[in-house]
Amino acid sequence: MLNFQLLQLEDLPRLRPYFKYSGSRICDTTPGAVALWRDLYRTEWAIYDGSLYFKVYYPGKGDTFALPLGGGRPEHYRQIAEYCRRRDMPLHFYPIPKDELDRMLQFFPGSTAEPDRDSFDYLYRAEDLMYFKGKRFSGQRNHVNKFLKTYGNWSFRAIAKADAPALHAFLDRYLAGHDKVSAAFHEDIAKTREVLDHLDLYDMLGGMLLVDGEIAGFSLGEVVGDTLFVHIEKADREVQGAYQMLVAQYTQHYAGGEVAFVNREDDTGDEGLRTSKLSYHPVALMEKYLVTVAL
Repeated sequence: MLNFQLLQLEDLPRLRPYFKYSGSRICDTTPGAVALWRDLYRTEWAIYDGSLYFKVYYPGKGDTFALPLGGGRPEHYRQIAEYCRRRDMPLHFYPIPKDELDRMLQFFPGSTAEPDRDSFDYLYRAEDLMYFKGKRFSGQRNHVNKFLKTYGNWSFRAIAKADAPALHAFLDRYLAGHDKVSAAFHEDIAKTREVLDHLDLYDMLGGMLLVDGEIAGFSLGEVVGDTLFVHIEKADREVQGAYQMLVAQYTQHYAGGEVAFVNREDDTGDEGLRTSKLSYHPVALMEKYLVTVAL
């Protein structure tokens, strides 16, 4: 029987081993993404018969169930369906990657699947983001060259625990120049601070770009399987080429070899962000669906 409880940051070490069963390149099946958005989307978890289940509340969608991690799909589906029947509640699965869709719809005939374009992840070849080679990356390469010509004294290095105060100060300046009214924006800032204060629990890979010894940007992410997932990326727009340089340096530092892809997550429907992410020429958009099951 499934017994869900609210996800707390302290639960992460216990749950982390289950994520190796993801088998997907969508960001929603990574420890970092689940933990970062656990409060905004009221994430609950349960472990049953060697599998990890998540129940997540999304505004406009209600309570939904992510794909469980570990075990076999038919048993997962039966457990979740029975949980919903006992409570007389609707059954929604979200986000469901495209490669799982047919199997789910076969198990639940008569169900509907609705694509959620705003949540599609952008997947890139790691090699493309490392060096911006070729004509199609001339724009990004020009920004990097501008950065190199303008700022002679720069460096990139891994984030250490002792860097937290300086990164918090950078976030203060970033927030002053980018303040938005959306709850998601402020939750992103709050959870970025949480990651910086709990690097050991989040176990993320951090890197920061410095110009004349001052922070010009930083990224935080993690590797799952063959993919580097970039969960957090902040840079000073006043520093010319900072974002492009940060993308290249972070990828060079943490990808390559068996880590052949980079997931830079979704665009949340923001047109400016969508234009930016498309300009880096993804090799795929990782489609996600809301599946509504007729019980």
